[in-house]
Amino acid sequence: MDEVSALKKQRMTSTQMFASFRLGTTELAVSISSLQEVVNFPDKVSRVPLAPEYLTGLFNLRGLVAPIVDMAKLLDLPTSEVQENKKVAIVNIDKVRIGLLFDATSEMLNVSEENISWMDERIEGSKSVVRGVLKLNGGDRIIEIIDPALLIQIENIPQILEQAKTSVQTETAKKKSRRAQCITFKSGSLEFGLKIAGISEIIKVPEIKRSVLAVDYCIGMVNLRGSIIPILDFQMFLKLPKADIGAELDERRIVILKLEKIQVGFLVDSVDSIVAFFEEDILPVPMFKQEKVEMMQGLLCPQPDLHILLLKETKILSDQEIVAITKGHQTLYGKKDEDKEAHQKRASDRKPYLSFKLKHMLSTRLGAVDEIAKYTDDMVCPPGYPEYVAGMMNMRGEVVMVVDLRVFYGMTALTDRSQSRILVIKGEKAKYGLLVDEVDAINTLDEGMKLRIPAVLTPQANKDLQGDIKEVVEMNDALGNKRTLMIFEVAEFIKKIEAQAAGIPAAS
Repeated sequence: MDEVSALKKQRMTSTQMFASFRLGTTELAVSISSLQEVVNFPDKVSRVPLAPEYLTGLFNLRGLVAPIVDMAKLLDLPTSEVQENKKVAIVNIDKVRIGLLFDATSEMLNVSEENISWMDERIEGSKSVVRGVLKLNGGDRIIEIIDPALLIQIENIPQILEQAKTSVQTETAKKKSRRAQCITFKSGSLEFGLKIAGISEIIKVPEIKRSVLAVDYCIGMVNLRGSIIPILDFQMFLKLPKADIGAELDERRIVILKLEKIQVGFLVDSVDSIVAFFEEDILPVPMFKQEKVEMMQGLLCPQPDLHILLLKETKILSDQEIVAITKGHQTLYGKKDEDKEAHQKRASDRKPYLSFKLKHMLSTRLGAVDEIAKYTDDMVCPPGYPEYVAGMMNMRGEVVMVVDLRVFYGMTALTDRSQSRILVIKGEKAKYGLLVDEVDAINTLDEGMKLRIPAVLTPQANKDLQGDIKEVVEMNDALGNKRTLMIFEVAEFIKKIEAQAAGIPAAS
């Protein structure tokens, strides 16, 4: 036997391992060399706005974000409608993890080379992921071979591989130095986040005036203290499906962003919390071909059941979209010319304040609040603590003592805590949580307008808050109504709590 014949015989007798999967009555196979594991369909999957139809969503795979590709939609094949029983095959393509969604697993196959038929030419379109076929049982059983590496070539998105380089860092290699905060809000069934630095204000929904010149997702404009701001429906803007249960009108908010040319308001279903994070906590999101890829900064997973899609506020709107929104209204929406020194002075005097309800409407500097968390009634309170301690909560490994402000001030307890929030404040010795009735809005207030020991406070408010209110500020809300906000100094309150814990008399 010559050398050529020997090599040919060797190729014919060598084998390859494949894992087979089912989609309806169709059987598909993936080479074991690219298969990392097979998992059940995740409990928490985050959809991606503006993604191709076959991208089911993203899930957290032990600290790495993996997209799930619905192979039935990609290949236009019939499939089972029961999502819970489906299997996700995790494939590893140059350190990028991608989940392939199938109806079920089938079996492991050890196939000789003579029963593998590779395609001579590449198929065009999404079906180009089919690389060849396995011919088993004398050709009676045909299984198409999926090459996962071709998924990236379909979309021609080299950024996926670039993102993988940063996502494989180990925990020991992370240097958590840059700390940031984001406001989380809900639109449809998704949770989004925007860094606080990029947000101008968050207000309740005022009267929105319509304009016949507006684009489809621009639902009108509002007058916010003399500034005319276009309002965009965030759900419509990102083409999100309508949620099964619509948001209550009282819960809806307008998030106003500071863009270079104009201010823009986005109508969202609710504003839920403030989450603190380090830049290294942002999980890179592998993106397929879709609109506004640059808008998606990454995924935050502060809790197992909470996935926050972090957005870059400067990339939400393109220059062309801003032109379309302001068409016919440039002079109305645009910034007015003003003296640079006067503008800087006005900006330095105005600070963001968080307003919240504790029987009365209160406000505090946003910078004093470390985070805002949702209230849960499963907190454990160790014995011997004061009655006003609602319990202890675990915030990413750090224990936070929660103070029920209604109990502390002797107010009537609330029966419905569905809107209650916990303001997390950093004290000298530890972090504390202040349980309030609800979070109202974020407004930019003029520091120079604060009044000391005002007469406008009602005797009842003075009595309820035991003299802890030293200042108030007046402002016009989005409806043009004048409001008086009582300033609650949370840092001073925490000092009082710490002094009580140490048995030190509080300073008057």
